[in-house]
Amino acid sequence: MNREMRRLQEAEERRRKRQEATGPSRAERRAAALQARPQPTAERRSFPRRLRDYLHEVRVELRKVTWPTRDQMVVFTTVTLITTVVLTGVVFGLDVVAKQAVLWLVDRRG
Repeated sequence: MNREMRRLQEAEERRRKRQEATGPSRAERRAAALQARPQPTAERRSFPRRLRDYLHEVRVELRKVTWPTRDQMVVFTTVTLITTVVLTGVVFGLDVVAKQAVLWLVDRRG
């Protein structure tokens, strides 16, 4: 057994001893709790019921959202529009330069 393998084995032993001293980890406790929980029956809910439950959960989650104020939306929209215009100009400029370069190369060859 080389030194690296011996170090890995010793580290694993230390980790196992530490774990035994502190008890099961959070992941192990969760796994045990999930196994102890009674398994759901094979009963399947109807589509309208599942749809209603889904929409209810969506509403509950949307209530938790922090929506931006009107002023924030104006600022966000302005920044987005300015960024879009600037990037469009940059891409247009690169396109014109590339076109001119291609035309120059074609004229030199012809």
